[in-house]
Amino acid sequence: MTARRRRPKITLDVAPLLEAQWTGIPVFTRRLVTALQNHGGIEIDFAVNLTRIPGAAVQAAIDSGTGVFLQDAFENQAHAWPYVADPGEHLFYPSKKPAHGFCAHEASTVHDMSTLFLPECHEAANIAHHLDELVREVETDEAVFCVSEATRAAFLAAFPHAGARTRLLYQYVDWPEHYALMLRNLPRIALGRYAVVVGTLEPRKNLALIIRALELAEIRNSDIRFVVIGRLGWKLDQFLVGVSPQARARLIFSGFVSEFTKYRLIDGAEFLVMPSIYEGFGIPALEAMTLGKPVLAAMTSSLPEVAGKAGVYFDPLSESDFASAFAEISAPHRLAELAPAAREGARAFGWQRMAAPVVEWATGK
Repeated sequence: MTARRRRPKITLDVAPLLEAQWTGIPVFTRRLVTALQNHGGIEIDFAVNLTRIPGAAVQAAIDSGTGVFLQDAFENQAHAWPYVADPGEHLFYPSKKPAHGFCAHEASTVHDMSTLFLPECHEAANIAHHLDELVREVETDEAVFCVSEATRAAFLAAFPHAGARTRLLYQYVDWPEHYALMLRNLPRIALGRYAVVVGTLEPRKNLALIIRALELAEIRNSDIRFVVIGRLGWKLDQFLVGVSPQARARLIFSGFVSEFTKYRLIDGAEFLVMPSIYEGFGIPALEAMTLGKPVLAAMTSSLPEVAGKAGVYFDPLSESDFASAFAEISAPHRLAELAPAAREGARAFGWQRMAAPVVEWATGK
């Protein structure tokens, strides 16, 4: 009788899942867990800062969509959980590494390089912390996963010697199946025509460009408003100084919303706007594309890579270029042309594409 061959195994650090509200990297981590589970080619253990986490606790957090209970369990029960004991393991971090060089096979994920290439958009303490940590990660990583070709190019501009160790790790979007049913049972959002802007309100997201362009004729004469979804970041008040009441009325700030509310707002929008000066990947673009929504995007970093033929592009430093692109994508016939391209482009990013490079690394390929 032939012995059953044991599957390769990785330990996945799920520290991002301890957060109560999941956006950005916590959602990335949850999707990676799901992708690897769907793939089935490797065994997965979970850890937080080298403390093993029971798989049932991680799955419960994924099922509930929050890390509130996982955080509580970690704080009160971690003393009884074992440490990662085998230095020969494959240890994967979906974000930065809190420990370096513990295992022979370590990998971390680079989501963007904006602290290095756009330091004016970050606070000095964050820049120094990120760069110091990144240098240590590169020194001890067997593999460095980058979330887009644009991010890999930026990373290699700073660390050219690490080229052979870089791998791509594209994300995907997996809205819960019941969202569509819930949406059918709700009335259409009573906002008229609107476009959605998704992301924390911070300088590199470039909301200031939209605000400055509100008085231009192409936008002033349009019936489209802008719904801005995301936590209120720094310097927002500065951006709004001098904005007329009429222009200000075109902006709706929702603050942080649930995943379903975001889904509902995107589904009801004419298109998504991504004016960012820099993005590591740009998951809101892909989220919109899965719902058949085109993307009005800055011609920069990863955005053309993700949006592809579903995008209408502009110079993120030019209000007039933004206004011209806005006028183009706002036209009903242009929206109808771009919708099929949005859905087709989204299909190129699936869980299989996210799981494959991690499985290849874990199996020595």
